[in-house]
Amino acid sequence: MLKFRIPLILQCLIFLIPLNIYVIGDWMGSGIQALFFRYQQTNMGNSLIFLNREMGFVLNGILTGKTAYASVLWCVGVVFICIAMLVIVYTYLQEEQSLIRNAAFLNAGGALSFTLAVIIQYGIFLNGPSGIAIPIGIPVILGVAYWQYQWNPATGEDDEQADEEPGSS
Repeated sequence: MLKFRIPLILQCLIFLIPLNIYVIGDWMGSGIQALFFRYQQTNMGNSLIFLNREMGFVLNGILTGKTAYASVLWCVGVVFICIAMLVIVYTYLQEEQSLIRNAAFLNAGGALSFTLAVIIQYGIFLNGPSGIAIPIGIPVILGVAYWQYQWNPATGEDDEQADEEPGSS
């Protein structure tokens, strides 16, 4: 069970890091977006907007257009990451080694969904009339997914290290 702690700790890291730092328009405001919420400071005040409230804005028609599409894609990414967390917890509790790569694919799908959401909102170069985005946490998710994909549960090492012969340098 000890060897399954590292995938669990890395998966938990995704829930703690900010995924996106953004600037609204021409510096009308700025914010940090995490998995389940966004915190933004604008000239109208500070806001803490949870994902369920943002989805309510989409469903009620308050958010429309590319912002609504980006919000829905962000929510899809959150669902992927949450399912990956459940898979990793199951792997940890049951010591089911074969499912870690499935979690890697789910994490990669979540990162792709987050990336598409940011591109839809801010443009392909992450800079446009809507503002500027710096997706700092998305590469971390991709790194975790890559590590999970490469990890060899039989040895607790990644596949590259496991393929080397003993005594070779």
